[in-house]
Amino acid sequence: MDREMAKSSDRPRQDLREAILQASLQLGTEIGEEGVTMRAIAGRLGVSATALYQHFDGKSAILRAIRFYGFDLLEACLAPTHEHADPIERLRGESLAYIGFARTNAWLYRLLFLEEQLDWTKFSEEERAQIDHMHQRTVKAFADAIAGGKFRKDLGDATGPLLMWAANHGLASLILGGRISQNHPAFPVRDEAEFLGAFVDSILRGFSA
Repeated sequence: MDREMAKSSDRPRQDLREAILQASLQLGTEIGEEGVTMRAIAGRLGVSATALYQHFDGKSAILRAIRFYGFDLLEACLAPTHEHADPIERLRGESLAYIGFARTNAWLYRLLFLEEQLDWTKFSEEERAQIDHMHQRTVKAFADAIAGGKFRKDLGDATGPLLMWAANHGLASLILGGRISQNHPAFPVRDEAEFLGAFVDSILRGFSA
């Protein structure tokens, strides 16, 4: 009975922590990082700032937690693409989903990949495993493609994923910077979805055996 009561008392704390992260993400998306303040988060949730300090010791701790929360959201976006039997289709789907995630979650993507890098030496084992899980799926897809004779053997399953990420990240950064759009004065992209597909297919062809 005591154990059940302890679990029920922990639930409101977890719910509030989740609500803090969601409110912070909303504020960051709407206003930018300057809008993510303890006062603004508390106001959005209708609680006192003191309640926030029961979970986070300040804004920097919240931003760090948002990053790992963001990795969870990215994981949910990418995971379904690896259900395909064909490793190349897995990588194609993953690339399009990754770029789509950046377009849909511009502020969060910048926080994850364009702001100051987190100190990996301070990650917990759980945090390391969370990020490594996504990477290992990509590694496996490359290994399967190489083993099946579809990708060049000189790539290796370490270099290939890094090349793929560098390409996807580069395009995502250009899109977020407004340099890939219908309104670009020098290089207008008439059909962005078609362009993205052509880009990913071109990168994958570069890996072909």
